[in-house]
Amino acid sequence: MSSLADRFCPNVHDAPITAAAYDPWSGVLATADASGLVAVKRAGENAPGLKWRPGAAVTGSLGLVRGGSLLAIGDDDGTIRVVRTDSGDVEFEEVRDGARGRVRAMRGVAVSPQGGRVASIAVDGLLRIWDIANARREVAWQGFGGLSVEFDAHGERVLCLDADGQPRLVDLTSHQGLPMDRLQVPADRATFSLDGTLVITVGASGIALLQVAGGRLVNSFATKGGSGILGLVQRPDGKQIGAISTRSVHIFSIPELKPVESVRHGAPDPSGAAWWGQEGLRVGGSDGLGHGGDQGGVGPVTAVGGFADTRLAAHGDRVCVWTQNRRGTTLEVGSAVREVHVDRDGRNVLVAPRDGALKLFDARSGKVVFDAGPETSGATEIAVGGTVLAALLRGGGLRWWDLGRNRAWELAWPLGMALSHGGTWLALVTPAGRIKIVEPSSGKDAVPAPTPSAEVPIRLAAFVNRRPDLLVLDAENVLAHYDLARSARDGQPAAARDVLQFGAEPDRIWGITGGQYAAIRIPDGASATIMFVDIRAQSVVSELTGLHRHAEVDAENGLVLEPGRSAALVEREMNGTERRVLRSLPDGQWVCFGQRGLLDNSERMSGALGR
Repeated sequence: MSSLADRFCPNVHDAPITAAAYDPWSGVLATADASGLVAVKRAGENAPGLKWRPGAAVTGSLGLVRGGSLLAIGDDDGTIRVVRTDSGDVEFEEVRDGARGRVRAMRGVAVSPQGGRVASIAVDGLLRIWDIANARREVAWQGFGGLSVEFDAHGERVLCLDADGQPRLVDLTSHQGLPMDRLQVPADRATFSLDGTLVITVGASGIALLQVAGGRLVNSFATKGGSGILGLVQRPDGKQIGAISTRSVHIFSIPELKPVESVRHGAPDPSGAAWWGQEGLRVGGSDGLGHGGDQGGVGPVTAVGGFADTRLAAHGDRVCVWTQNRRGTTLEVGSAVREVHVDRDGRNVLVAPRDGALKLFDARSGKVVFDAGPETSGATEIAVGGTVLAALLRGGGLRWWDLGRNRAWELAWPLGMALSHGGTWLALVTPAGRIKIVEPSSGKDAVPAPTPSAEVPIRLAAFVNRRPDLLVLDAENVLAHYDLARSARDGQPAAARDVLQFGAEPDRIWGITGGQYAAIRIPDGASATIMFVDIRAQSVVSELTGLHRHAEVDAENGLVLEPGRSAALVEREMNGTERRVLRSLPDGQWVCFGQRGLLDNSERMSGALGR
């Protein structure tokens, strides 16, 4: 059964898009990513109907025959295949693997218009051509380079680049190169215009047009500054081309080579893979999506948070705030986000960047309401409750602020901390590994120091939401529970009650509303396990394995939140069942859906999904 996160998904790629080929005559689109997944979407399909992982990563090496019936694939292991786009059946294959294959990692492939030949250019500088029907290599010429190879409309000539970045048009009967003017700026890609009359070359520093008949240079354009040209696409009618840079697509008329416009594509870390179909121009990003338009996409989800009706999804240097089933404000942080938290009223969002000070945002306006200062950069623990925020500093010690009273405190000795969700209590871990509970508004003791069950230092602490209960985990991974109600009422120290000991080392605890359940997270490399514990029965009631390393738990309701594929936040029940998906789409669109279908979506969602 497919994952809920696979529904309403604008792509099939979970890794950066590294290759794309589009055939304007048939509308067939092929894309590939760094994991080696290849997808083919035919005209009329809402999503790719053919997808498979035939080999290693594919870097730039996809080529569709005119008409879209055959696709050539070259991978980083030096293997080349020709497959049918209607079935995936292999028409031709030459497999290389190991070190022998990697020295000829493919960088450009093409199928002749008649479907009889396949050509490739590899990192070893060899131009290879095979006869598909006889599975026989016809050509292996040295001294070539670049990132492209292409047959002309009759299949009689092959367009490539030599080791100096100069275009070469080679006659396949005589094996002679036809004359072509020398470029002032070397190219790394060359292609025919759609009408077959021009050769278009592109390199990091410029574009050039040469006539096919005679090879004369007719126009050129040199870039100035910027990040250089990563790739090239042609409009389906052949009247314009688009030069892909890191941030923008620069569009030129053909054959005048005059700048028309430049638009931001929004693709994160583009490789240069792009396509220009009937629906517009798209640039492949590191998030596995095709991006187009000024807004582009927000990128993959890197951190999550949430409480009650509020969900937070961090996408690089931005945080999208969701309320119930709708996406609202986007917080512009300015640097990559490491951790996000929201108070239980959904008003204040505390953001920890990977580099830089903690910042508190107003969830509704998106404005920064408090900057905690450079000393909080790299804080090892952070929390927000009511108008109180706290940070365990990387250099040692604890600092907290009561913004409602405009006051701040700092202690040099705490080794750990926990803030109640309403901001009324702050638990501190002492150098001896004991617990001390203070009122954040004054710094004074809130209750007598609780009595531990054993002389083992405490590592982690968490308050149970909406109850005067505290959970602690000691250095022997024993989870214990304190009922602080009586202590607050009559001033007697609360005694610990051991709940459960774990065989691995948790790094987070949550106390769920109602006081029956606790959640603990155990990291395991790039993934994590979250266990739900019945505090009263002293037993594990649910164990969710293989979760994202940064999965979180909503302490209000026990729902598990984790980053999902294709810019999504996935919400799970305590038993692991996928409950809801919140997904941001390219061009500012979004969708929220559950097991029964759409729950809410932006106005132009169907366009963002390519429907």
